Amino acid sequence: MELLKKKSLWLGVLLLLILGGATLFVLHKELDGQDIAGILKNADIAWIMAAICAMGIYTIADGINISRCLKLAGYNITFMQMLKYSLAGFFFSSITPSSTGGQPGQLYFMAKDKLKISHSAFTLLCALLSFQCAVVFLGLIGVICSSGEVFKLEGKFAYVFPIGFALNLIVIAFLFCILFSRKITNFFIGIGLWFLNLRKATPVKKIEFLRSLAAYRKAAGLLSKNKFVFVKMLLTSLTQIMFFHSITFFCARSIGCTSLDWFTVLRTQASIFISVSSLPLPGAAGVTEYGYALFYANLIPQELLASVMLLSRFCSFVLPLAASGLGLVLLTVKPKKQSDRP
Repeated sequence: MELLKKKSLWLGVLLLLILGGATLFVLHKELDGQDIAGILKNADIAWIMAAICAMGIYTIADGINISRCLKLAGYNITFMQMLKYSLAGFFFSSITPSSTGGQPGQLYFMAKDKLKISHSAFTLLCALLSFQCAVVFLGLIGVICSSGEVFKLEGKFAYVFPIGFALNLIVIAFLFCILFSRKITNFFIGIGLWFLNLRKATPVKKIEFLRSLAAYRKAAGLLSKNKFVFVKMLLTSLTQIMFFHSITFFCARSIGCTSLDWFTVLRTQASIFISVSSLPLPGAAGVTEYGYALFYANLIPQELLASVMLLSRFCSFVLPLAASGLGLVLLTVKPKKQSDRP
Protein backbone atom coordinates (compact mmCIF):
# COMPACT_ATOMS: atom_id res chain seq x y z
CA MET A 1 0.00 0.00 0.00
CA GLU A 2 2.83 2.38 0.88
CA LEU A 3 4.48 1.58 -2.46
CA LEU A 4 1.25 2.41 -4.31
CA LYS A 5 0.99 5.73 -2.49
CA LYS A 6 4.57 6.65 -3.43
CA LYS A 7 3.95 5.62 -7.04
CA SER A 8 0.81 7.76 -7.18
CA LEU A 9 2.73 10.71 -5.69
CA TRP A 10 5.51 10.46 -8.28
CA LEU A 11 2.99 10.15 -11.10
CA GLY A 12 1.30 13.30 -9.82
CA VAL A 13 4.63 15.15 -9.72
CA LEU A 14 5.44 13.95 -13.24
CA LEU A 15 2.04 15.15 -14.49
CA LEU A 16 2.59 18.59 -12.95
CA LEU A 17 6.02 18.83 -14.61
CA ILE A 18 4.53 17.85 -17.98
CA LEU A 19 1.71 20.37 -17.61
CA GLY A 20 4.08 23.16 -16.60
CA GLY A 21 6.74 22.36 -19.21
CA ALA A 22 4.27 21.99 -22.09
CA THR A 23 2.54 25.24 -21.15
CA LEU A 24 5.77 27.24 -20.98
CA PHE A 25 7.07 25.74 -24.24
CA VAL A 26 3.93 26.52 -26.25
CA LEU A 27 3.56 29.99 -24.71
CA HIS A 28 7.18 30.83 -25.54
CA LYS A 29 6.69 29.60 -29.09
CA GLU A 30 3.48 31.61 -29.54
CA LEU A 31 4.71 34.85 -27.94
CA ASP A 32 8.26 34.87 -29.30
CA GLY A 33 8.78 38.11 -31.20
CA GLN A 34 5.17 39.27 -30.80
CA ASP A 35 4.39 42.61 -29.22
CA ILE A 36 1.20 41.49 -27.48
CA ALA A 37 1.82 43.87 -24.57
CA GLY A 38 2.05 46.85 -26.91
CA ILE A 39 -1.19 45.92 -28.68
CA LEU A 40 -3.03 45.36 -25.39
CA LYS A 41 -1.82 48.72 -24.11
CA ASN A 42 -3.57 50.52 -26.96
CA ALA A 43 -6.70 48.34 -27.00
CA ASP A 44 -10.07 49.01 -25.39
CA ILE A 45 -10.01 46.84 -22.27
CA ALA A 46 -13.80 46.44 -22.23
CA TRP A 47 -13.78 44.63 -25.60
CA ILE A 48 -10.80 42.51 -24.50
CA MET A 49 -12.71 41.47 -21.39
CA ALA A 50 -15.67 40.56 -23.62
CA ALA A 51 -13.34 38.30 -25.64
CA ILE A 52 -12.01 36.67 -22.46
CA CYS A 53 -15.54 36.15 -21.13
CA ALA A 54 -16.53 34.56 -24.47
CA MET A 55 -13.69 32.07 -24.04
CA GLY A 56 -14.82 31.41 -20.48
CA ILE A 57 -18.35 30.62 -21.70
CA TYR A 58 -16.85 28.31 -24.32
CA THR A 59 -15.02 26.35 -21.61
CA ILE A 60 -17.99 26.12 -19.23
CA ALA A 61 -20.34 25.05 -22.06
CA ASP A 62 -18.02 22.17 -22.86
CA GLY A 63 -18.13 21.10 -19.21
CA ILE A 64 -21.94 21.31 -19.17
CA ASN A 65 -22.20 18.91 -22.09
CA ILE A 66 -19.84 16.48 -20.38
CA SER A 67 -21.85 16.62 -17.15
CA ARG A 68 -25.12 15.94 -19.02
CA CYS A 69 -23.89 12.60 -20.36
CA LEU A 70 -22.33 11.61 -17.06
CA LYS A 71 -25.63 12.38 -15.34
CA LEU A 72 -27.36 9.95 -17.74
CA ALA A 73 -24.84 7.30 -16.66
CA GLY A 74 -25.70 7.97 -13.01
CA TYR A 75 -22.92 10.30 -11.86
CA ASN A 76 -23.36 13.54 -9.92
CA ILE A 77 -20.17 15.48 -10.58
CA THR A 78 -19.25 18.77 -8.95
CA PHE A 79 -18.73 22.04 -10.82
CA MET A 80 -14.98 21.82 -10.21
CA GLN A 81 -14.84 18.33 -11.68
CA MET A 82 -16.82 19.52 -14.70
CA LEU A 83 -14.40 22.41 -15.10
CA LYS A 84 -11.38 20.11 -14.71
CA TYR A 85 -12.52 17.82 -17.53
CA SER A 86 -13.19 20.80 -19.79
CA LEU A 87 -9.80 22.37 -19.04
CA ALA A 88 -8.06 19.04 -19.67
CA GLY A 89 -9.75 18.76 -23.05
CA PHE A 90 -8.67 22.24 -24.12
CA PHE A 91 -5.13 21.94 -22.77
CA PHE A 92 -4.21 18.59 -24.28
CA SER A 93 -5.99 19.40 -27.54
CA SER A 94 -3.92 22.58 -27.80
CA ILE A 95 -0.54 20.90 -27.46
CA THR A 96 -1.13 17.82 -29.65
CA PRO A 97 -1.51 17.48 -33.44
CA SER A 98 -5.11 17.37 -34.72
CA SER A 99 -6.25 17.93 -31.10
CA THR A 100 -5.78 14.18 -30.54
CA GLY A 101 -4.69 14.52 -26.92
CA GLY A 102 -7.89 16.12 -25.64
CA GLN A 103 -9.99 13.00 -24.99
CA PRO A 104 -7.11 10.87 -23.58
CA GLY A 105 -6.28 13.72 -21.21
CA GLN A 106 -9.89 13.93 -20.07
CA LEU A 107 -10.07 10.15 -19.65
CA TYR A 108 -7.02 10.28 -17.39
CA PHE A 109 -8.62 12.78 -15.01
CA MET A 110 -11.96 10.94 -15.10
CA ALA A 111 -10.19 7.70 -14.20
CA LYS A 112 -8.52 9.44 -11.26
CA ASP A 113 -12.02 10.45 -10.10
CA LYS A 114 -13.06 6.76 -10.21
CA LEU A 115 -15.39 7.09 -13.20
CA LYS A 116 -15.80 3.92 -15.25
CA ILE A 117 -13.80 4.00 -18.48
CA SER A 118 -16.83 2.84 -20.51
CA HIS A 119 -19.00 5.68 -19.19
CA SER A 120 -16.21 8.22 -19.63
CA ALA A 121 -15.50 7.15 -23.20
CA PHE A 122 -19.18 7.24 -24.13
CA THR A 123 -19.58 10.69 -22.57
CA LEU A 124 -16.61 12.16 -24.44
CA LEU A 125 -17.69 10.64 -27.76
CA CYS A 126 -21.17 12.15 -27.35
CA ALA A 127 -19.71 15.55 -26.46
CA LEU A 128 -17.38 15.34 -29.46
CA LEU A 129 -20.23 14.37 -31.79
CA SER A 130 -22.31 17.31 -30.57
CA PHE A 131 -19.36 19.66 -31.06
CA GLN A 132 -18.55 18.36 -34.56
CA CYS A 133 -22.19 18.63 -35.68
CA ALA A 134 -22.29 22.25 -34.52
CA VAL A 135 -18.96 22.99 -36.24
CA VAL A 136 -20.15 21.54 -39.54
CA PHE A 137 -23.52 23.32 -39.34
CA LEU A 138 -21.93 26.73 -38.75
CA GLY A 139 -19.19 25.92 -41.26
CA LEU A 140 -21.77 25.19 -43.95
CA ILE A 141 -23.48 28.50 -43.20
CA GLY A 142 -20.10 30.21 -43.48
CA VAL A 143 -19.28 28.55 -46.80
CA ILE A 144 -22.72 29.30 -48.27
CA CYS A 145 -22.76 32.94 -47.13
CA SER A 146 -19.23 33.48 -48.43
CA SER A 147 -20.16 32.06 -51.87
CA GLY A 148 -17.82 29.10 -51.42
CA GLU A 149 -14.65 31.18 -51.14
CA VAL A 150 -13.04 28.45 -49.04
CA PHE A 151 -12.97 26.17 -52.09
CA LYS A 152 -11.59 28.78 -54.47
CA LEU A 153 -8.19 29.29 -52.91
CA GLU A 154 -5.03 29.05 -54.97
CA GLY A 155 -1.39 28.44 -54.13
CA LYS A 156 0.42 25.79 -52.12
CA PHE A 157 -2.04 25.94 -49.20
CA ALA A 158 -5.18 25.61 -51.34
CA TYR A 159 -5.57 21.89 -50.49
CA VAL A 160 -5.70 22.57 -46.73
CA PHE A 161 -9.24 23.89 -46.54
CA PRO A 162 -11.20 21.30 -48.61
CA ILE A 163 -9.35 18.47 -46.82
CA GLY A 164 -10.11 19.92 -43.40
CA PHE A 165 -13.78 20.27 -44.36
CA ALA A 166 -13.97 16.65 -45.54
CA LEU A 167 -12.21 15.36 -42.40
CA ASN A 168 -14.87 16.92 -40.17
CA LEU A 169 -17.61 15.15 -42.11
CA ILE A 170 -15.75 11.84 -41.82
CA VAL A 171 -15.38 12.31 -38.05
CA ILE A 172 -19.14 12.85 -37.68
CA ALA A 173 -19.98 9.73 -39.72
CA PHE A 174 -17.49 7.68 -37.70
CA LEU A 175 -18.86 8.89 -34.36
CA PHE A 176 -22.45 8.10 -35.34
CA CYS A 177 -21.37 4.59 -36.29
CA ILE A 178 -19.46 3.74 -33.11
CA LEU A 179 -22.10 5.34 -30.87
CA PHE A 180 -25.31 3.99 -32.36
CA SER A 181 -24.46 1.07 -34.68
CA ARG A 182 -24.57 -2.37 -33.07
CA LYS A 183 -22.71 -3.91 -36.02
CA ILE A 184 -19.82 -1.47 -35.65
CA THR A 185 -19.73 -2.12 -31.90
CA ASN A 186 -19.60 -5.89 -32.51
CA PHE A 187 -16.76 -5.30 -34.98
CA PHE A 188 -14.72 -3.53 -32.28
CA ILE A 189 -15.59 -6.29 -29.81
CA GLY A 190 -14.10 -8.79 -32.23
CA ILE A 191 -10.93 -6.72 -32.60
CA GLY A 192 -10.65 -6.35 -28.83
CA LEU A 193 -11.04 -10.08 -28.18
CA TRP A 194 -8.53 -10.88 -30.93
CA PHE A 195 -6.03 -8.53 -29.30
CA LEU A 196 -6.66 -10.07 -25.86
CA ASN A 197 -6.15 -13.56 -27.30
CA LEU A 198 -2.94 -12.36 -28.91
CA ARG A 199 -1.78 -11.11 -25.51
CA LYS A 200 -2.91 -14.43 -23.95
CA ALA A 201 -5.16 -12.56 -21.55
CA THR A 202 -6.86 -14.44 -18.74
CA PRO A 203 -10.62 -15.18 -18.86
CA VAL A 204 -11.09 -12.58 -16.12
CA LYS A 205 -9.58 -9.86 -18.33
CA LYS A 206 -11.85 -10.86 -21.21
CA ILE A 207 -14.91 -10.74 -18.96
CA GLU A 208 -13.91 -7.26 -17.71
CA PHE A 209 -13.53 -6.13 -21.33
CA LEU A 210 -16.98 -7.43 -22.27
CA ARG A 211 -18.54 -5.87 -19.16
CA SER A 212 -17.05 -2.49 -20.09
CA LEU A 213 -18.52 -2.72 -23.58
CA ALA A 214 -21.87 -3.79 -22.14
CA ALA A 215 -21.85 -0.71 -19.91
CA TYR A 216 -20.95 1.40 -22.96
CA ARG A 217 -23.90 -0.03 -24.95
CA LYS A 218 -26.20 0.54 -21.98
CA ALA A 219 -25.16 4.20 -21.86
CA ALA A 220 -25.77 4.50 -25.62
CA GLY A 221 -29.23 3.04 -25.07
CA LEU A 222 -29.93 5.62 -22.38
CA LEU A 223 -29.06 8.42 -24.80
CA SER A 224 -31.30 6.90 -27.48
CA LYS A 225 -34.17 6.92 -25.00
CA ASN A 226 -33.38 10.48 -23.92
CA LYS A 227 -32.92 12.16 -27.30
CA PHE A 228 -33.80 15.58 -25.87
CA VAL A 229 -30.56 15.45 -23.89
CA PHE A 230 -28.60 15.33 -27.13
CA VAL A 231 -30.73 18.15 -28.57
CA LYS A 232 -29.76 20.28 -25.56
CA MET A 233 -26.13 19.31 -26.11
CA LEU A 234 -26.34 20.44 -29.75
CA LEU A 235 -27.83 23.79 -28.74
CA THR A 236 -25.13 24.21 -26.09
CA SER A 237 -22.42 23.38 -28.64
CA LEU A 238 -23.85 25.90 -31.12
CA THR A 239 -23.83 28.59 -28.41
CA GLN A 240 -20.33 27.54 -27.36
CA ILE A 241 -18.88 27.84 -30.86
CA MET A 242 -20.70 31.09 -31.65
CA PHE A 243 -19.10 32.68 -28.59
CA PHE A 244 -15.73 31.26 -29.64
CA HIS A 245 -16.07 32.68 -33.15
CA SER A 246 -17.12 36.06 -31.70
CA ILE A 247 -13.69 36.55 -30.12
CA THR A 248 -12.28 37.97 -33.37
CA PHE A 249 -15.16 40.46 -33.51
CA PHE A 250 -14.46 41.65 -29.95
CA CYS A 251 -10.72 41.91 -30.64
CA ALA A 252 -11.32 43.90 -33.84
CA ARG A 253 -13.58 46.33 -31.99
CA SER A 254 -11.01 46.70 -29.22
CA ILE A 255 -8.54 48.37 -31.60
CA GLY A 256 -11.08 50.53 -33.41
CA CYS A 257 -12.15 48.35 -36.36
CA THR A 258 -15.83 49.39 -36.43
CA SER A 259 -16.52 48.47 -40.06
CA LEU A 260 -16.64 44.75 -39.28
CA ASP A 261 -20.07 43.35 -38.36
CA TRP A 262 -20.65 40.35 -36.10
CA PHE A 263 -22.27 38.01 -38.65
CA THR A 264 -19.46 38.54 -41.16
CA VAL A 265 -16.97 37.50 -38.48
CA LEU A 266 -19.11 34.51 -37.50
CA ARG A 267 -19.33 33.11 -41.04
CA THR A 268 -15.67 33.83 -41.74
CA GLN A 269 -14.47 32.20 -38.52
CA ALA A 270 -16.76 29.23 -39.11
CA SER A 271 -15.20 28.71 -42.56
CA ILE A 272 -11.67 28.93 -41.16
CA PHE A 273 -12.36 26.71 -38.15
CA ILE A 274 -14.02 23.87 -40.04
CA SER A 275 -11.10 23.90 -42.46
CA VAL A 276 -8.19 23.77 -40.00
CA SER A 277 -9.54 22.14 -36.82
CA SER A 278 -8.77 18.56 -37.92
CA LEU A 279 -5.38 19.19 -39.48
CA PRO A 280 -2.32 17.52 -37.86
CA LEU A 281 -0.89 20.67 -36.27
CA PRO A 282 -0.91 21.60 -32.54
CA GLY A 283 -3.60 24.27 -32.16
CA ALA A 284 -3.72 24.43 -36.00
CA ALA A 285 -0.59 26.57 -35.69
CA GLY A 286 0.36 28.49 -38.80
CA VAL A 287 -2.64 27.48 -40.88
CA THR A 288 -5.04 29.54 -38.73
CA GLU A 289 -2.90 32.64 -39.24
CA TYR A 290 -2.76 31.93 -42.96
CA GLY A 291 -6.56 31.67 -42.98
CA TYR A 292 -6.81 35.06 -41.29
CA ALA A 293 -4.60 36.65 -43.91
CA LEU A 294 -6.71 35.15 -46.70
CA PHE A 295 -10.23 35.66 -45.44
CA TYR A 296 -9.90 38.98 -43.65
CA ALA A 297 -7.72 40.72 -46.25
CA ASN A 298 -10.73 42.62 -47.65
CA LEU A 299 -12.62 42.91 -44.37
CA ILE A 300 -10.10 44.43 -42.00
CA PRO A 301 -7.83 47.39 -42.88
CA GLN A 302 -4.34 46.13 -43.71
CA GLU A 303 -2.73 48.20 -40.94
CA LEU A 304 -4.98 46.55 -38.33
CA LEU A 305 -5.06 42.98 -39.64
CA ALA A 306 -1.92 41.72 -37.87
CA SER A 307 -2.99 43.27 -34.56
CA VAL A 308 -6.48 41.74 -34.74
CA MET A 309 -4.99 38.34 -35.57
CA LEU A 310 -2.52 38.46 -32.68
CA LEU A 311 -5.14 39.66 -30.20
CA SER A 312 -7.56 36.96 -31.29
CA ARG A 313 -4.91 34.27 -31.01
CA PHE A 314 -3.94 35.61 -27.58
CA CYS A 315 -7.53 35.58 -26.25
CA SER A 316 -8.63 32.29 -27.83
CA PHE A 317 -5.44 30.22 -27.48
CA VAL A 318 -2.50 31.68 -25.55
CA LEU A 319 -4.34 33.00 -22.48
CA PRO A 320 -6.71 29.99 -22.23
CA LEU A 321 -3.75 27.62 -22.59
CA ALA A 322 -1.98 29.29 -19.66
CA ALA A 323 -5.21 29.35 -17.63
CA SER A 324 -6.06 25.71 -18.36
CA GLY A 325 -2.53 24.56 -17.52
CA LEU A 326 -2.56 26.49 -14.23
CA GLY A 327 -6.09 25.33 -13.47
CA LEU A 328 -5.18 21.69 -13.96
CA VAL A 329 -2.13 22.07 -11.72
CA LEU A 330 -4.25 23.59 -8.94
CA LEU A 331 -7.01 21.00 -9.30
CA THR A 332 -4.42 18.20 -9.28
CA VAL A 333 -2.64 19.52 -6.18
CA LYS A 334 -5.94 20.10 -4.36
CA PRO A 335 -8.32 17.42 -5.60
CA LYS A 336 -11.98 18.05 -4.92
CA LYS A 337 -14.64 15.70 -3.59
CA GLN A 338 -15.06 12.64 -5.77
CA SER A 339 -18.21 12.24 -7.87
CA ASP A 340 -21.06 10.37 -6.24
CA ARG A 341 -23.29 7.67 -7.69
CA PRO A 342 -26.97 8.05 -6.79
